[in-house]
Amino acid sequence: MTPNQALAVALRLFAIVFLIYMVRELLAFYASGPQRGDLYLLPIVAVSVLATLFVVVLWSFPRAIARGLLPSSSEAPIQASPPDIWFATGSCLIGLWLMASAVPALLRNPLVLYFFRNDSVDLSGLRSGLLYYSIQFVVGVGMLLGANGLRKVFLWVRNAGPH
Repeated sequence: MTPNQALAVALRLFAIVFLIYMVRELLAFYASGPQRGDLYLLPIVAVSVLATLFVVVLWSFPRAIARGLLPSSSEAPIQASPPDIWFATGSCLIGLWLMASAVPALLRNPLVLYFFRNDSVDLSGLRSGLLYYSIQFVVGVGMLLGANGLRKVFLWVRNAGPH
């Protein structure tokens, strides 16, 4: 299995996990909405449409996304892949995992803050959680999109200086 194929499989798995999280969270908001009496359906529909589009893109084009994220390498199955390709693949997968665990909370926390905006409930934990998951998401995006840059930093540290 080439690094591009491994990342394509991981992207499809991420799409499945993301869909499961989103269905669970959106159903919970939908079920609790009529008790609130707000215009609760509009944010739920908007998030549902965006999440569905995201899942469809990930599911439909995993190889194209993987080719865009990883550095180009020869697709010859006879030759073993160099370690820097696998390092870039690992960085992308870790970034994908960080994003997968941060995205549901980044979508859920603002909705909870919106629904409970008029209640006298302590929401400071949600606000700090929003900051935490935002930082986690940014680190994940950095690892996902910056695999080549991360590889260069790793090589620079390993060789104790630029070439």
